[in-house]
Amino acid sequence: IAAGAALFRCDLVLLLAPVGIWLWLFRPPGKRASFARAAACAAGAAAAAAALSVAVDSILWQRTLWPELEVLLFNTVDNRSSEWGTSPPSWYLYSALPRALLGAMPLALAGFVLEPRVRAPVLCSATFIALYSALPHKETRFLYPALPAFNLAAAVAVDRALRAAAPPIAKGKRRSVQGALCALVTLAALAASALATWALSAAAWRNYPGGVALAQLHRAEGPAAAGLSVHVENLPAMTGASRFGEEGRARGWTYDKTEGLEVGDYHPRGYDRLVTGHREVPGYRCAFAVDQFSGYDLPSKADVLEGRLWPPLALRTAPAVFVHERLANATEVRGCADH
Repeated sequence: IAAGAALFRCDLVLLLAPVGIWLWLFRPPGKRASFARAAACAAGAAAAAAALSVAVDSILWQRTLWPELEVLLFNTVDNRSSEWGTSPPSWYLYSALPRALLGAMPLALAGFVLEPRVRAPVLCSATFIALYSALPHKETRFLYPALPAFNLAAAVAVDRALRAAAPPIAKGKRRSVQGALCALVTLAALAASALATWALSAAAWRNYPGGVALAQLHRAEGPAAAGLSVHVENLPAMTGASRFGEEGRARGWTYDKTEGLEVGDYHPRGYDRLVTGHREVPGYRCAFAVDQFSGYDLPSKADVLEGRLWPPLALRTAPAVFVHERLANATEVRGCADH
C-alpha cells in the first residue's frame, strides 16, 4: 500500500493508516512486528517507489517531477480540486457507494454481520471512505481501493446463502424454506446487479463525447491537413479529449487547453479549430456535434403493445460537444442549429 501511494495514488495513505493500525494492534503477539520496524518497511517501500516514479516521470514530462506529490499538494494543501465541483460529506455513503457496489452492498452488510473475519477489512475500508469524505471534491473512482473489502464481505454472504439452500447431503440435512428464500434473495440481488451494470455500462459508452469529437475531427480533416491549431475546452478535456488522442502532432498540429476563455476570445487567438461545449462561437462555423448520455427512457406504450420490450431501457442522448471551424469574419456566427 505504501509503494502504491507513492507510485499510483497518493490517497492510499488514507487506507494505509487503518490497515497498518489493524495489522499492528490485532495480530497475535508472536507475529506482530514492532511499530518502528513496520514504519521503516513502509517508508522504504514508499521511497523506492517514489524514486522510480521521479526517474521515469521526469523523463516523460521533461522536468523534475513526482506526480503524486503534486496531486497531494493540489488536492489538500491548495484545495484546488474543489474547482472541479464539490459534494456534501455524506455523498459517498448515499450516492457513490451504492452505485459502485449495486447488489453487493446489502450482501456486504449481511456478510459483515455473519462472518467476524471480514469485519476488520470492511472497517478499514469504511475508515478510508470516512477520511476521504472530508475532501470537498468527490468522485466515485476515489472509492475503488475500498471496494474489494466490501465485495469480500458480499462473497461471504453469497456463500452462506447457497450453503443454506443446499446443505451437504453427508450431514443428513434437508433444505429449509429459510435457506431457499435466502438463496432466492441473493440470486435476485445478483441479477439486479447484472442488469444495473448493463444499464450503467451502456450509459458510460456514450459518456465520452470529448474523445469522440477529437477522433472525428482528425478523421474529417484527413491525413493531408497539417499545422492546425486546436483549442480543447474543459468539458471535452474531462470527457475523453486527452493527450493520447492528439493524433495530429505528427503533422504539426498544436493543441491548447488554456482555461477561462470567453467565446469572444477564441478568434483573436488564432485557433483554427475548436472542440468546445459552446453551440455557437463568434468567428466560427459549427462543423458537427457529438451527443452525450442524458438519461433513460422506458419503453413507450406502442413498444409494449407491439411486444418490443428489449432492451427494457433506451438511452437518451443530447448534443454536448461541438467542433467549430474558423471563419474569416470574426463576427459571423454559424452555430450547429444552422446545419
